[in-house]
Amino acid sequence: MASVLVVADPDTARTVCALLAEVGHATVTAETLAEARRVAGRHAIGAALLDAVLPDGAGSALIPELRRRHGRAPVLILTGDDGMEATIVAMRDGAFDCIPKPIDPERLLGRLEDALRLTPAQAIAVPQVPEADRAAELVGSSPAMREVFKKLGLLAASRATVLLLGESGTGKELAARVLHDYGANRGAPFVAVHCAALPRPLVEAEIFGHRKGAFTGADRDKPGKLELAGEGTFFLDEVGEIPLETQVKLLRVLQERQFERLGDTQPRDFRARVVAATHRDLEALVEAGQFREDLYYRLNVATVTIPPLRERREDLPLIASRLLGDIAREVGRKVDGLSVAALERLCASDWPGNVRQLRNALTHAAVRCRGRIIDLDDLSDGDPSVTGTGEHPDTRRAARPTTGRPAGPAPAVRASP
Repeated sequence: MASVLVVADPDTARTVCALLAEVGHATVTAETLAEARRVAGRHAIGAALLDAVLPDGAGSALIPELRRRHGRAPVLILTGDDGMEATIVAMRDGAFDCIPKPIDPERLLGRLEDALRLTPAQAIAVPQVPEADRAAELVGSSPAMREVFKKLGLLAASRATVLLLGESGTGKELAARVLHDYGANRGAPFVAVHCAALPRPLVEAEIFGHRKGAFTGADRDKPGKLELAGEGTFFLDEVGEIPLETQVKLLRVLQERQFERLGDTQPRDFRARVVAATHRDLEALVEAGQFREDLYYRLNVATVTIPPLRERREDLPLIASRLLGDIAREVGRKVDGLSVAALERLCASDWPGNVRQLRNALTHAAVRCRGRIIDLDDLSDGDPSVTGTGEHPDTRRAARPTTGRPAGPAPAVRASP
């Protein structure tokens, strides 16, 4: 059996070591990064369980040294932080998985077994980059969002093309920014092209740029988004809306890593990472002849699906709190939070427009609110957003009535400062 390094506070270490002993694992322990480095230098380590927060630093800071000393020994991070950053940083830095606290024994032992079974085939050595500044946040602590954070953390360490899938309003551009902001080239530009918002005649000029005189109104040379992205991230939002004739040129860019401005014959190198997003079914568009199959396969190197809000209702109180903090500043109102009844109404609604629709509903409620707490009347004052019967903007179908409600009474939510 493996010798497992456990780095955590004494109470957590005792609990974890007792669980591991029951299934036959030998353990060595440490309480700080400094002590863990000494222990790792004296013992053969088959796996490591590291607390995310230690007295002298982040547990994930030990991963590079464990990689050097013990090869592909898998690392699991124990985290009490339900937010995005701890999970993404840990996965980016090479953790096999993040285990939330309080610890579920079955989950901990199961994931450790998976890690040992899959190592070294799927353990990835990740290049180290400086700590990223706090990125625009995807908020959530649900199992579905934890999986999204893990995938984004792993992909942030690479330059692979990523296709982000999900309904309108789920936060696909935020996910693209996470990939950029936690990646090695985060200091380079993040350049987005919102394909659905561009008139068809301007799509190519926006993407490729143009020379003076290339078309009517082109009174000067102008670089396109491909050029402006440099060595950063080129984000194609709603890529399914790109015209077929432009898809051909974009495919050439991805294949040859070169492009030309409109009206120019000089090839220019394309060095950016490509991230694309869509709420549409690209495979169905391919079958209908509306999207090139070869371009689809070029974009679909790695896929991350952002779940709709109705499938992660447990995230809604945290999301509402974060949104209210921003909304209060935008509308110039002092809003302290939501009442229990208002939060229960939000959690029972379907949100076919997802976080974007939730933000809109909370903004209207904040403006109507007479006091400093948004109550049920502020939400239900003729606003169809919170009835759970809205038409889905992507499928154009009536949303199914919800049957799930939060377990137990929902706590009042306060706006994030």
